[in-house]
Amino acid sequence: MSPKRKLFLLSRLFALLGITISIIIIAIGRGFSGPSPSIIHPPTADDLWIVGQNIHSGTILNYSLTRIGSHSSPWSSLGEHSSLIDSLVSIKFVQDEGNSTNNNKNNWKAIIRITNGTTPRISRQDTVLLSKQQLINAVPIDQGFAPYYEPIESSILEIRDIALGEAKYLVIGAEWNSITVGVTTIPAKILAQEKIQTKAGIFSSYILSYTIGSKASRIWISHDVPLPIKADVYNAQSQLQYSYELVGKKL
Repeated sequence: MSPKRKLFLLSRLFALLGITISIIIIAIGRGFSGPSPSIIHPPTADDLWIVGQNIHSGTILNYSLTRIGSHSSPWSSLGEHSSLIDSLVSIKFVQDEGNSTNNNKNNWKAIIRITNGTTPRISRQDTVLLSKQQLINAVPIDQGFAPYYEPIESSILEIRDIALGEAKYLVIGAEWNSITVGVTTIPAKILAQEKIQTKAGIFSSYILSYTIGSKASRIWISHDVPLPIKADVYNAQSQLQYSYELVGKKL
């Protein structure tokens, strides 16, 4: 029996059992690794991760960040001309109460403070309105703050583009997205699970990875944190595009 025929028959079988096609694709097309989950014990809703999940009013995430502005991203065109070197980025989420004519509780007011790591040290702070769904920009960014915000948007917040605005499985073998380079399609998928130690603590994480040059880009994601914990991302020339790590948090 051909692989295509086997996939069709198994799809029909699992559909009758109430198992989604996406799980079948992970299990057959990409494969599970490790003893669990498996084709017999597929992932559940508990294995899903959503950008911005579990944020509460008062949540604070502090990162160290280097973003090289001259390196364009395969996921978006943001931030190509701005850099942050050895900077500290603090993001505090506060409930948006709107105003007398616009009582909007579907957004977060993200108070973002950036301190560069170069001399002289310069700090900038502004409030950005982000939707509670996927942390998408709810209003245009102030032009004076945009050169500082764009490097964050195309690094720490770039996970929004990679996740395609959807819940994604934190399961080894799960494909999140793909990049087309010439005639080649390169998957971005969960390749491993590991405990990672940072200044913010020790986390059980999953590594989302893809390779478009000679160096593999890796992003560490945990169920316990609403944004990635760490990333080392390279461009097609194997040059560092951005690197960040969580150094403090209040959840």
